[in-house]
Parts: sequence; C-alpha cells; structure tokens
Amino acid sequence: MSERVSSVDTTSEQNERLLGFADAVFAIAMTFIALDLGDIPENLGQAGGASVADYVAESARGYGVYFATFLIVAFLWWRHHLIFRYIKRSSPGLVWLNIGMLALVAALPYPAQLLGESDGSALALVVLLVPLILIGVFLWLQWELALKQQLTIPELPSGTIKYVRSQLLNSPLTLGVAAALAAIGWETQSSFAYRLSLGMWLVLVLVAMVLRRIWPVPEQATEILVDSDADGWSAAADIDEQEAQQVRSVLARIRNGSDTDRIKVLTDGVAAIAVTILALQLRPPSASDVTNEAILDNLSEVPWSNYLTTFILISVFWMAHVRIFRRVLGADTVLLWLNLFFLMFVSFLPTTSALQSAAEVPETVVIYFLAMFFTSVSLNAIGVYAVYGRRLSVAAASEVDGIVSLFRSISLSAGFLLVAGIVWVTQNDVWASTIYIAVILNGRLGRAFAGIVLARRHRKSVAGISN
Repeated sequence: MSERVSSVDTTSEQNERLLGFADAVFAIAMTFIALDLGDIPENLGQAGGASVADYVAESARGYGVYFATFLIVAFLWWRHHLIFRYIKRSSPGLVWLNIGMLALVAALPYPAQLLGESDGSALALVVLLVPLILIGVFLWLQWELALKQQLTIPELPSGTIKYVRSQLLNSPLTLGVAAALAAIGWETQSSFAYRLSLGMWLVLVLVAMVLRRIWPVPEQATEILVDSDADGWSAAADIDEQEAQQVRSVLARIRNGSDTDRIKVLTDGVAAIAVTILALQLRPPSASDVTNEAILDNLSEVPWSNYLTTFILISVFWMAHVRIFRRVLGADTVLLWLNLFFLMFVSFLPTTSALQSAAEVPETVVIYFLAMFFTSVSLNAIGVYAVYGRRLSVAAASEVDGIVSLFRSISLSAGFLLVAGIVWVTQNDVWASTIYIAVILNGRLGRAFAGIVLARRHRKSVAGISN
C-alpha cells in the first residue's frame, strides 16, 4: 500500500506522540521562564514601600533575560520543527536523543532566573549558555542519526540536507563562542568580554541569514509516495496530486511551507499553561493556625477580579487565534515567527497580572494594559499577514465575518492602549474597568459596523447602476 510523505506535514504517524510530548515541554519551558521574575514586595506602591518605578527598574534585567531567553528557546523549537518535517520514522536512538534534549529544555527556567537575578554575572551567563549549546548539539545529532538510519523522507535532495545541517550547527557553534567569551569575562572580570558574549545572541540570527545564502532554503516542499508495507521505504513512480489539494494550493504561493498542526499545538499549550499560572495568585493563608476569621480575610484579599479578568482576556486571544487558524492551512517562516512573538507576550501576561494584583495603582495598571496591547497587536499581525493579505488563507471568510474580525482586532487593541493612556493621564485606575465594555460590546459593534459598511457599498452600487 502506498502513502504520501511530505515535508509539508509537520507530524507523522510514528512520531505523533513524540512531537506532542516535545511541544508540551517547549510550551511549559517558554511559560515558566517568566514564572519567577523577582519577588514582588507586599507593600509595593504604598506609603513607606518601594515605588513601582523603582521595582520595574530593578527587575528590568530579569525582564530582558526573559525576552532574550524566550526568543532563543523559540529559535530552537523552530529548528526542531524544521527537522521533523523531514524525519518521518522513529527509532529508540532518536527517541532518547529527543528526551535528552527535552530534559535540558525543561530545566532552562533555572539558569534564566539565575542570570536575571545576578548583577551582570558572566558565570550566570555561562550557566545559561551551556544547556542552550547542548540542546543545539542534540538537535544536530537527531538529524544525523535520522539520515544514517534512513528515518527521513526517501531521496531527500542533497541541498535540503546541507541546508538543514548548516542551520542546526549554527546555534551550538555561535553560542559556543558566546560561552567562551562569557567564560573569559568570568575569569578576567572583563565587562567587555561579557558584553561581546551578549552580542553573540544577535550574531546567531545574522549567521543564520548568511547560511541561507550559502545553502539556500529549498525552493519547494519535498514529497514522495512510498510503500508503507515494506520494511524500508521505496519511492513510487507517481504522486497522487489530489491528496491535500487545499493545503498545496496555499503552499504553492509560498516557499517551502508546511501545515499549521504543530503551531496550533504549541499555542494551545502556552495559552493553557498561562491561564493556569494565573491561579498561583490565589494563595491560601500562610499562618500555621488557619482560623475561620483568617479564611474570611483571605477570601476578601485574594485578587479574584484580576485573576478572572486576565483569564478571560487570554481566552479571548485564544479564541481569536482559533478563528484565524480555521482559515489558515499553511505556514511559512514569517507566520511561524509572528506566532512565536504572540506566545512570548501571552507568557508574560501572568507576570503583569501578578504585579497589578500586588499593587493596584495607576502605574501597574498601565503596565498591565500595555502588555495586553502588545499581545493584541502581535495577534493582529498574524491575522493581517495570513488572512487579510490572502497569502496563506484557503477557507475565505464571508465579507461580513471579515469586516467583523478586522473591527474586533483593531478596536480591542485600541481599547487597551486608550485605557492605558487615560489611566496614566488621570492617575485614576478606575478607568481600567471600562475594558469590560469593549470586550462585551466588541462583537455587536463589529457587526453594526459591518452593516454600515455594506449598506454604503450597496447604495454606491445602486447609484452607479442608476447613473
């Protein structure tokens, strides 16, 4: 019996659970990096306590480490996503290499927190870089093992093999140089070597771009028919052009694209973990003797409103993401990275929520809504690029649904920014509650706006016919 194997497909029957496990670990690591970004003082923003501005300034290093580490982990997930577009079979060796890599991925929140809390320690940077280097090595070993054991798509073009190999070797070699510079900075107490080491994170991206010129991205996806009943894969003469016709019609418009299965799994995982982390704000009394009075006091002090508001808003983002990816069937590199930036902001939302719960003052409310704004804008970018640009969309929305979705996206982002601006100018956090109105009425106002737009178009068309 013949089956089609293609680099368009990001999962395969033999590797489905392995990839699901890997995506779950990556999602947890991405989200947990932001879990411990410094303890929030109990009297933050109150008389006699630290000011919000001072606390944010002290935590700036930790926030910077979070965003930088998230992007590095996202880069490594991207490489994992790349190799398993071509690896379609499994073996015990491949599974164990994957498990070794994931053990390091899961442990990344520890060195990230260590670097964030250190005062520019070169040793802490080395501790973070070492597991990142090893993750890159494990990815390269998985690729080489898959080639040796013939676990990849048969007759894989040599250009594709060289392209993937070069991209995989980039991270361990570039980050290896960064680790060497950080080690020099640690031994010699050289701040210059330390800064050079930090700069290598940017070099990682530049080297990847250079390598793409030397070993270019494959011009198209690799696809072949194989005999699935045989012990080894053998190529068939013809390719069934009718299978996956919708996805191929999208991928014909982009270069060497893939489906969106793993993007959706990773997104669902990060969103689920983010809303679950929010519940960490709901802490019971810490006293050893918990009396009824202590329980009642605790129930009144727990930030229920902030927890539910953030949970609902993250859910709104997730539902919008679901709506977008109902119509988007293909993904290219730009879409993948737009989605990773969206997840970076989603993972950061529990941190801003905890900050607002600790001190509900205008400054923390502004930070909270600015985080919501950037999350909303990054989600809008996905929709505009994939759907409204009609690059990756197959299932076109109706005209009304398209206008409503666009209105929802723009109005919600504008609402977050407007509330942040009003709270900052008036120094009154009561205005934050107006965001509920925007969320509740967003859909109805969008449909009303769509009706007005379509009515105007209809009148113009009638006027044109009559003239």
